This record gives sequence, structure tokens and C-alpha cells, in this order.
Amino acid sequence: MSTSLHYEARLKRLSGLAEEHGLDALLVSGESNVFYFTGYTGAGYLLWSRKTGFKLLVPVLEYLKAVDELREEGLGGVEVVVYKPYGLPDRLVAEEAGLRVAEGSLEEVIAGLAEGPSKCGFVGGELTLYQRLGKACGGQAPANLTEKVAEMRMVKEPWEVERISRAAEIADRAMQAALDSLSEGVSEAEVAGVIEYTIREAGGEGPSFPPIVAFGLNTVYPHATPSRSRVLNKPMPVLIDLGARYGGYCSDMTRTTFFNGSPAEFRHAAEAVYEAVNAALDKAAPGVTAGELDAEARRVLRQYGLSKYFIHSLGHGVGIDIHEAPRVTHGDKTVLKPGMVITIEPGVYIPGRLGVRIEELVVITSRGARKLSRFPAWLWQ
Repeated sequence: MSTSLHYEARLKRLSGLAEEHGLDALLVSGESNVFYFTGYTGAGYLLWSRKTGFKLLVPVLEYLKAVDELREEGLGGVEVVVYKPYGLPDRLVAEEAGLRVAEGSLEEVIAGLAEGPSKCGFVGGELTLYQRLGKACGGQAPANLTEKVAEMRMVKEPWEVERISRAAEIADRAMQAALDSLSEGVSEAEVAGVIEYTIREAGGEGPSFPPIVAFGLNTVYPHATPSRSRVLNKPMPVLIDLGARYGGYCSDMTRTTFFNGSPAEFRHAAEAVYEAVNAALDKAAPGVTAGELDAEARRVLRQYGLSKYFIHSLGHGVGIDIHEAPRVTHGDKTVLKPGMVITIEPGVYIPGRLGVRIEELVVITSRGARKLSRFPAWLWQ
């Protein structure tokens, strides 16, 4: 099944959702949401109207790219319309080519293209956009369907899992390159540079987020920023969190090792985290809630006397965005289903001492969790 047929099915599902809620028009915003339904990678909005169908609203500088990408996906039923978020002194090239250009503010464009809807809805966006959409709908408060679309995106189709798997393979290569670069005098920033180069060299579109490379005491910060001044110059823990993007989809993985040795305190924390991640992996299966996975990892860390140092959620969904639904956190009632792609990433962060995190990327299957990240997690003696 080609991706064009997948996108057509998604558009049909989206219009059906709008009709179920009695909407006359629905505006989808956010690049990842628009990409999910069309394959278009750029700024713009997807507008559905009961009267006029689907239109992709893009600024003029994105017009040709949008037309080409929709043509590649076979979405001829989606009309691309240029809107002008700012004034230009001369006539647009689009107008000269006989292409459709909508004048006025965004809310005026929406109202005009949808031919005067009376009941609107939205997916994604900021508060100001909601307010502007309300004006386009004659002042009536728009319906929020953001969570409904997030639920659609939670369960990945096989072709999406294939892209995430490829992104994970590229990340594995980047992790190996990062570990190979560890030597006396190398800085965190230099290792981060190796990661970014390797991802692109291996066929990735780029990192799915800025790589985290942390040495020594910097490992106690879950979101540490790589520094040019922090270098390997003595035995110390090393934490590397990275991901690649491939075909519009992300991967995510974390590994922790120790440079020049592995003292008892580090081994105790690392073994606890390693056991916690594997306990959660063993529990992950359809019908289990996200909160139950979080509780299982914390149970293991509690046995080691380290649960108080686990200061974040166990994981999150991964797909077009590096962080998307579901949240794998304390008390979350989301029931795992086949096709969900999540991270499992327990961590221990002991202030003034060291931090350890191991993160696995998995897809839920009918049999349990299948790891997409294949790089070894046990990296100490």
C-alpha cells in the first residue's frame, strides 16, 4: 500500500471525525499534524470544509514545495492555496501562473475558503489561533479535536514503524561513533558533533533533537547541555542521549558508561537502572497501562534504595515528534495497544555525585514489547 493511499485514508478519517462532531469546518495546525495527514513538510494549515473539502494553506515561499510534495503523494484532491501573512510590494508569481492566492488575514482566508461555516473545530495551535478561528466562525467557540488526533497518532501503522526502525538503526551507528570518540581531552561538544555528522552520513535527515552528551557531574542533569569546556580528563561517568530522524520520523536512545574504570557507586546505580528498564520491558504488553510500566521501574529502583533519585517520567511516545502521546508516567491510565511506539528510560540522578540513564525505544506488539534500539545497554565492567 503506497503512502498516498495511507494519507487519503487519514484525510477521510479526519473529515469523518469532523462530521461526527457536527462541524462545518476544521483547521489543523502544527507542522507534525499537517505532515501526518498530507506528507507535507513545511509551514501551513490544513483546512477542511463540509462545502469545499480539503485545502492546504501555505505562505508564498512554501507554495511550490507544497505543490510538489502533495503531487508526489498523489493528493490531487487537496488544493494548495497561498495566503499572505504579510504584505509584498509586487504581484506574486503565483498570481501570474494563475494559481490561487487568498487575500486578507488568516481568519478572513479561513472564512472565505470554508464559505461561511457556522460551527468550526481545530487541531493543535496556540490560544491566539483559537481566538482568530472563533472570529472566522462568527464568534462561536470552536471545538477542540486535538486529543482525538493525538489518539490517532498514538498507534503507528506498519510503514511508520519501519521508518522509526530505520531511524533507530541510524542512531545505533551514531552511538557507536560517539563512544569510539571518547578519549582524554575530548569535549562534550565535540562528541555531540560526531553524533550529528554520523547521523547525516548514515542517511538520516538530522538528529531528532539536539544530542545530550554529559561528562562527570553534568550527568546529574537529565537535560544537560554539551559544553566545549567540559572535557574527559579523569575517570568519570558519561551519559549520551541521541536520536535520528528518517522519513519524517524520530528515534530516541540513551546509554551510560564510565570512562577509565567503573567504581562501586556507579556500578550499583547502573545495575539498578539496567534491571529497572528490563523489568518494565518485560511488563510492557497490550492491556497494560502506561502508569503500570512506570510503577514497575520504580519498584526495582526502590529495592536498590534509589527510587528517590528517579525524578522524571518513565517514558513517552515517539513518532513524527520526539515527544508525543502517550505519556508513560505515574498513574497514567492509557492502555497500551499494538503499534504504539514508546521509550522506557529510567534514570538515577544523585546530586553532587553522578547520573545514570538507560533508554530503550520499543514498539508494542501482540506478544509484548519489541526493542527498536539494538545497541548494547550494559557498558561497564
